[in-house]
Amino acid sequence: MQRIIQLSVLPYGMMNCFLIKGNRKHVLVDTGIPGSESKILKQIDDQGLRREDIGLIIITHGHIDHFGSVRALRKILNVPVMVHESDAQALITGKSMAETLKPNKKIWNILKRRLLTAQAPGCSPDIILEGNSDFDLSTYGINGKVIHTPGHTPGSLSVVVDERHAIITDLASSGILLGGLAFHSRMKKPPFHDNLLEVKASIDKLLALSLEVFYLGHGYPVTRNALIHYRDKVLKV
Repeated sequence: MQRIIQLSVLPYGMMNCFLIKGNRKHVLVDTGIPGSESKILKQIDDQGLRREDIGLIIITHGHIDHFGSVRALRKILNVPVMVHESDAQALITGKSMAETLKPNKKIWNILKRRLLTAQAPGCSPDIILEGNSDFDLSTYGINGKVIHTPGHTPGSLSVVVDERHAIITDLASSGILLGGLAFHSRMKKPPFHDNLLEVKASIDKLLALSLEVFYLGHGYPVTRNALIHYRDKVLKV
């Protein structure tokens, strides 16, 4: 039975990646900061899942807190890595896309400096999603698809599962600080966005589908009504 499992890179939902459990294979979505591979693999092991049943790694966008351990995990799991063409260079260089790190508040300039100096081992992607094309996950026994949802970065991807759930990582966040220490349903802007108009358009694209639950890169899952409130009352573009 397919389901989405949230994997913690930092506690309290402050930094997440995800495993989509498929009927034939599983798909890992994002890989955290550099050096996260052991923590991610332990959580997969704790779920009673076999590492050899993982068939794909999807990187949702070109910020190092989402792709930092991709090279290590690709080597360990021996699986292909997918990214959108607009963000592929970040994986290749091991550096966050500097031009997309536009702080939503001045306080995030501190984090921006850290992200710009951070370096991950470079990794050439195996599958590059082009333009607005989708990627069908049925090969892995997953009723789902990868779709292009730009705004946080030009190549940001979301993963729709079972027509009810979607992993949207940094189109939004919830809780306080960088995640869900408290107020799990309170949505807010993540530290950075490249283009807020594109963020809104991508959220509209997601809400046009019959989705009910949205999984975030920083925070805990939120409901459809919470995402609508975020779009209409918080985003304000």
